[in-house]
Amino acid sequence: MTARIAGRIGTIDRLGAVMASPTLIRLGAELAVEHRVGRRPVHPPYVMLQFAALARLARSAVRVELDLSNAATWTYARSVTIDAIRNHGLDVAPPGAVPPTWEQWRWFRDRTLSTDDGLGVLGREFPPLAVELARSIGQLASNGPGSLTHPDASRTVYGDGTIVRPIYQPPQAVRVHEADGSVTPRYPDPRTGRLLDHPAGRFDPDLAEHHGHLGPVLGHGYVAFHTRGAATYQRVVLGVDHIDAPGQEAACSLRLLADVARHARDGIQLVVYDGAFRGVHIDEVMRRHGYLVISKMPTSDGPDHALQAVRLGNGRMAKSYPLGLANHDTPTGACSHVLATINGRVVELDLDEGGDPVVVATPRRGPIKRSRRSDGRFHFNLGYDVQCPAGDFTVWLSPHGTAGNSARPENLRAVPDDDADSLRLRGLRSDAESFHANLKRTLLVDRAMSLGWRRGLLDIYAFALLNNAITESVAARGGTSTRGIRQGRR
Repeated sequence: MTARIAGRIGTIDRLGAVMASPTLIRLGAELAVEHRVGRRPVHPPYVMLQFAALARLARSAVRVELDLSNAATWTYARSVTIDAIRNHGLDVAPPGAVPPTWEQWRWFRDRTLSTDDGLGVLGREFPPLAVELARSIGQLASNGPGSLTHPDASRTVYGDGTIVRPIYQPPQAVRVHEADGSVTPRYPDPRTGRLLDHPAGRFDPDLAEHHGHLGPVLGHGYVAFHTRGAATYQRVVLGVDHIDAPGQEAACSLRLLADVARHARDGIQLVVYDGAFRGVHIDEVMRRHGYLVISKMPTSDGPDHALQAVRLGNGRMAKSYPLGLANHDTPTGACSHVLATINGRVVELDLDEGGDPVVVATPRRGPIKRSRRSDGRFHFNLGYDVQCPAGDFTVWLSPHGTAGNSARPENLRAVPDDDADSLRLRGLRSDAESFHANLKRTLLVDRAMSLGWRRGLLDIYAFALLNNAITESVAARGGTSTRGIRQGRR
C-alpha cells in the first residue's frame, strides 16, 4: 500500500462500515412499524436506514438497489450485519435473504421515516447514541482533560447551518386580488397560460427564502453539531435538525444543542459556532447549560452606548464597550481603573494629552469560575489581572446581560477571538462546513434530490449515519475504542 492511500477508507470499507454499525442498527430498532394487514416486510427497519446511508455513499438510492442486487455483494453485506448483531448482542432480526429494493425503501421512507413520528424518533434517539459513540473514542468525557479556564478539544462541540437548494425550480406565481379583498397566489399553466390553483409541474412546497452572507437563497435550512477527535476519521455527528423559518438558525441551533447537552452534560466545556450566535444566544448557552462559547465577533456597527473613538497602541481607532470602574484599595487610598472591551477582550483605558480615550493596558485573562444558582441556571465570573503601580490586583467581571439587554455578553467574551485558547479551538468549526460541503457532494449537482424539508432532513440523517458508521468502524479496527460501542472519523 502506498503512503498516499495508507489509512484511507475505500468504497467497500464504507459499505462494510454501514452494514456493521451497531449505532445504526440500534437506532433502526427504535423505528417500530405496525402491520395490521397485508404481507409482513422482508427486512427489519434498520435495513432501511442502512439503505438510506448507502444512498448517500452511492449518491443514488436506485444505484444502491443495483449494487445490492449482485448476489456476492448482498451475501457479503448481509453476513457483515449478522456478525455485528451477534458480536454486539443486539436483539433484532437479521436482514432478509433477498436484498432490499428501491420500492421497499420508498415505501418505508414515505410511510415512516419522513413522517413527523419517524423524524421525532430519529431526533429523540440519535443524540444519545451519538454521544455514546463519541465517548467510546475519548470525546465528551465528564472526567476528561481541560477546564473552563482552558477548555480541551475533546470536550468541545461545534456547529454550523447550511442551506440546501432544491433541484426543482420554484414555480412562477402571480397574485390575484379576490372580491373579499384577500390576495391569493395563482400559477400560470406553462402551455395555456390559464391560472391554476396549484403548479402544473413538480415543485417543492416547503421552500423558504433564507438570507446569508451571499444574499438570499431559496431552499431548506439545516443545522448540525459535531465533536471530533485528534486522529483521522474521528468526527462524530451529534445531532441534526431543520431550520423551521428564515432567520431562525440560532434558535434552532439552541434547541439542537439542548438535545445534545441533555446526554453529554458535563462532557462539554465549550461550544464553537459562527456569527449567528450573538449576545443573547451566548448568554443563553452559558446560563442554561454552563458552557463557554466561541463565536465570531460581529462586524456591524457597535451597540448603543458603545464608545466610537478609542485609540489603540498602534494609533488606529477602534470601537469599545464600557465596563465601568475597577476599584481597589492601596496604602495611599482607593485607586480606580477604567475598563472596556474591544473585539471581546478586556482593555484598560485612560485619557491622552488631548483628553481622548486611549488603550493603556490589556489585563491578562485569568481563571473562569462557574456557579449554579438556586433556579438551576449557571452564572460565570471572569477573572482579569490588572497591573497597577500601587499593586496588581484581580477583578472579577460577569459576562451576563440584563433582562432585555444582551450587549454585555455580545462584547465581553469569556474566550476572545485573539485568545490563545480561541486560536487553538475555533478552527474546529471549519470541520462543520466540511461536513455540509461533503453532504452536498452526495446530492445531484449539490441540490436537494427530495421534495420537502422532511425528506431533506432524512438525507442529512442518512449522511450523518454514514459518517458515524465509518468513525466507529475505523476505531474498532484500529483499537482506538475505549468501551462499549466502538468508533472513529468523518
